[in-house]
Amino acid sequence: MSKIEFMSLAEKIADGIKSGIYQDTLPSIARLSEKFDVCPATVKRVLSQLRDWDLVDGERGKCVRINPKASGNPFFHRNVVILADLPTLSCPFYAQVLNRLNESFGSVYLCFHLFVSPEQFRECGFQPDCVIVINYYSDSDMETLKRYYPSGNIIKLNHADRRYHYVASDGRMAGYEALAYLAKECGHTHIGMLATQTNYTYGCFRLRYEGAREYAMTHDKIKLTVVEVPEAQESTEASCGAMEELMRKDPRITGVFASCDVIALGVYAYAVKHSRSIPHDLAVIGFDNQDFCRTVYPQISTFSENVPETAAVLFELVKKVLVDAAMPLQHHTVSPKLLIRGSTTGKESR
Repeated sequence: MSKIEFMSLAEKIADGIKSGIYQDTLPSIARLSEKFDVCPATVKRVLSQLRDWDLVDGERGKCVRINPKASGNPFFHRNVVILADLPTLSCPFYAQVLNRLNESFGSVYLCFHLFVSPEQFRECGFQPDCVIVINYYSDSDMETLKRYYPSGNIIKLNHADRRYHYVASDGRMAGYEALAYLAKECGHTHIGMLATQTNYTYGCFRLRYEGAREYAMTHDKIKLTVVEVPEAQESTEASCGAMEELMRKDPRITGVFASCDVIALGVYAYAVKHSRSIPHDLAVIGFDNQDFCRTVYPQISTFSENVPETAAVLFELVKKVLVDAAMPLQHHTVSPKLLIRGSTTGKESR
């Protein structure tokens, strides 16, 4: 028997264990030998392979005992790879989602692997069953990934690329809601946006920009002015400089939507530098609900991502993909929540 035929037989029996065809124990070596028309020595080799895969864990009389964690569990020891760069992993939202996801994977004995580059797929010693790509990766990166991972069970997290399965925060809704709140609830008509990464089609930052622009385009009294903060310069200092450019473009701006909380801090720096009061001279809304939003004064109004729902939807999608790799593409959006604090109302949240 060739190695390919041997592995095919081992995988066939493994699938029988995971699907629940075999429960408690496997048939005897003699019966397996007869069923698959192979010699007893081949069956013993297959059983050794199944032990290596942790699918069987001992003998009961003349039969081999099945690992109860594997029996009837189609997810047992399937390999799910998370692909994310280091800056992305430092974001609290992604870290919290991955922690919850890891707990969920553990409940069904899925194997969790973390890669920071598509090149790692060339070097890994296993074939992933599913890959979760976090945030934005270029088309060339995705081509590299598909070259090393041709089966292509890919899910994107927070990147609404309709060419793949995805679970994404509803950034377009958030951008629209931020402008609506500044306009309707606060009375601002000249609104600025400090945007970033708007060149990334389908990206979460791009969608926030598109939502804000959509609101402005459908409300004649609203004038929206946008300045881009370069991706590599998303710091308080760079954002303060971008805010100065924003005010040069339209000195009458009184409300600002920042694509993320770090950029919102740049508005605070600008206010201090130019003796402006928040929220009386400048109202500010951020995004991410980072811890410092509650420690600055006034506290920053911001959007909070729904970590539990995002992790739960992503986990269910992973399971569906593992059961049916050929299923139609699924696209899920999760709504973030706008938290109103002192940077827009002058009143601090409890």
